[in-house]
Amino acid sequence: MITYLGWGAKYPWVRTLGEVYYYGTIIGVIVVFLILVGKRLLALGYPKKRVILFTVLSILMSFPAGYLGSRAATMFYKPFSQWSIAFFFENMFHGASHTYHASLIGPLVFGAIFCYFLRLHFLEVFDTIYLYVPMAHFFGRSACFLIGCCWGNRIAFNLYGLDIAFQNPVPIYDMAVNLCIFLFLRRLYATIYADPWPRQRYQGSVFAFYFVIYAAGRMVFEVFRTEHLISLELTQAQLAMIAYLLFAFSLFVVIWWRYQAAPSASADSPGPIALQSTGEIRKLFSLAILVVSYVLLTFLIFYLTRKIRVWPWPFSRVESLADAYLRVGAYLPMMLLPWFALTWMKRNGLPIWSQYRWTQFSPYFLVGLAMSIYYSLELLVFKRPMALRGLIFWPPAIMLSLMNAFAEEIMYRQALYGLLRRADYSKWIAIPAQAAIYSIIHFMIAGAILGIFSLIYGIVLGLVADRNRSITPAIICHFIIDIGCIGMPMLRM
Repeated sequence: MITYLGWGAKYPWVRTLGEVYYYGTIIGVIVVFLILVGKRLLALGYPKKRVILFTVLSILMSFPAGYLGSRAATMFYKPFSQWSIAFFFENMFHGASHTYHASLIGPLVFGAIFCYFLRLHFLEVFDTIYLYVPMAHFFGRSACFLIGCCWGNRIAFNLYGLDIAFQNPVPIYDMAVNLCIFLFLRRLYATIYADPWPRQRYQGSVFAFYFVIYAAGRMVFEVFRTEHLISLELTQAQLAMIAYLLFAFSLFVVIWWRYQAAPSASADSPGPIALQSTGEIRKLFSLAILVVSYVLLTFLIFYLTRKIRVWPWPFSRVESLADAYLRVGAYLPMMLLPWFALTWMKRNGLPIWSQYRWTQFSPYFLVGLAMSIYYSLELLVFKRPMALRGLIFWPPAIMLSLMNAFAEEIMYRQALYGLLRRADYSKWIAIPAQAAIYSIIHFMIAGAILGIFSLIYGIVLGLVADRNRSITPAIICHFIIDIGCIGMPMLRM
């Protein structure tokens, strides 16, 4: 904020104050959250002296190890021809910038060494540490927001004659996602460590899920930032997130191996609390896997269609009728997403076909219907004088609209909402959560105004599906609005 408002250049003392707040926040959260980690390790039964020593050592080394590592990683912004060991250390000690994802490597290595010499269980300790990493990052991003680093590209649009322009406040998105990650991991942690049986079998899951969920979110955030492309049309952070995902996958392999190797004798059979915890853990696993899959597959679609352009974006202007039908073919691979969603629902024992029976009517359907009709008319009729193609172009537009309506309602209002409710999240959490995931592709493809509208519209469709106890009315609303959203680029001359 200080940077983009010009206060830093105009008032040097303001920038100095911002940097004091920035580094003070980072050091403060390291101290506070590592003390909280120590308290939890004591609650898990670790010896007090070892925990105190581990906490003190971690506090002393976390900031310097993280800071030097984050600066060293700036070497990777440079051409490969400049890379060398000397250049790496030059950036480490004299670099002018730093990056979050590299700051985790040094503390992780030192923490593993401390665990080894103090005879602390690595997976349990890092489950506890990474429970708090999202909240530490939350406060760190608040400092980024204040001083103006990590903001995104400039957004400019016209809303009913009002010109609006601002820098994309990416730290706010990052703060929101980190808060959600923390709340999810806190629940997962409490469930795993509620009983010795799941603790023995699922330890390390919090640690692994942090890297999976954060990596998926960061891949998307990079779309909104003005970062250098390093390779394959990807930024340094996006390439680092691929490494995060591979690291998390290796952790899950270790967790699975430990689960298979755990004793299964009757003397070790789970009690009532362990059975309840195990059931809840599996629900949370299923939900997290679906969310991460949606986010990563959505980014992959964006990457293939808009970055490297090896796959034509279906919802774009067409030159001929044959081109319009080719767009229908281009959409067909996307139908694998609702197929995956339905398969995942079946695997998790959720009802599928019963949700298409419309047995209860709610006025929320009329609200969704009115929004859909108005927005389609706004795009096709009200927005600007526009000559539309003849009726012969309507069948492919209708086909695409129908396919997209079914696909997205299955994915978000049926599968994602169903798994959120199955994991015992209230509808007031589940409805905005599914809408937020639904809006991601719209933010990436069309920018802020359509992204915000899709977030609101996703909440409305969630209410329509919930109050009518069926996704059929939501499909109807979605189909009508897609006639405008998909029809406009296909039908206009």
